[in-house]
Amino acid sequence: MRVAWAEFGLLDEAGFGSYEKRALVALAVHGVSDAATLCREADIPTSKIYAAMEKLARLGLIEVRRSRPQLYAALPPEPLIERLNAIARERADAFAAASTQLRAAFEKLPRRLKSSQSRVDLALGADSHIKRHVSRLAGARKRVLSYLEAGDIAAMRTLRDEGFDVLRTVARERERSNVEHRAIFGFSDRNAAQLLAFLRDFAGATRTLSGVRYSGEIGHPFHVVDDDLVILALDHPFIGDGRFASLLVQDAALAAQLAEGFEQLWQRALKNLREIRAWPGRGHQPKG
Repeated sequence: MRVAWAEFGLLDEAGFGSYEKRALVALAVHGVSDAATLCREADIPTSKIYAAMEKLARLGLIEVRRSRPQLYAALPPEPLIERLNAIARERADAFAAASTQLRAAFEKLPRRLKSSQSRVDLALGADSHIKRHVSRLAGARKRVLSYLEAGDIAAMRTLRDEGFDVLRTVARERERSNVEHRAIFGFSDRNAAQLLAFLRDFAGATRTLSGVRYSGEIGHPFHVVDDDLVILALDHPFIGDGRFASLLVQDAALAAQLAEGFEQLWQRALKNLREIRAWPGRGHQPKG
């Protein structure tokens, strides 16, 4: 059986072993088959085939027909993919529900670094910034305060288009835990249209925020998570979309200072972008 196995690599990431993957693909080729044929066509040891088929049947990925010998039937591609997606969601939800115990286990580990010292992690590139640092917002236990600008919008949009929607992940966890998450979007006349497009395209995730405001006082993007974790974004106009790195800093004093600055800006920020129209002669346009 000639198969381009590289095209089915996603099954490895979904948690299927080599024999399970081979059996599933071989059955899709034959439509209906017995175990002996699958062993021969997919190079699966006889001692492994029944455990593989039992798992596939238990997950609802194949049908088992009562006959002698026992026959297995493949699902059409569309319902098969829908079932695989459902399994992935179920596993993600189960992991999220159990992650509290995992967090507690990590927190109980002995620390060689004294608690009074700061810990810093550098992530290079927008990809690592989102996947390693911004994704930490989903693990918040008390609160998240976010100040975002054009670089954040561009980075999150790029990763979403590549299949990693960090805002949806954070929003899903926030709905489960009910943790406070307020955000201020910094903007200027130059990137206001970009912000409006972002708010429209990501409405499903941003509408779950505890509060959103807008500011023309352009500064430096950051997130404060709980009482001691800070994410500082690093941008430069000469590098791609601007976002080239970020720092993850565990420091309670720094977190407190940024939280205080956030609260001050929150009081001055606009509650609605339509408030710009009320500024006399637009003499107080956003800076930048």
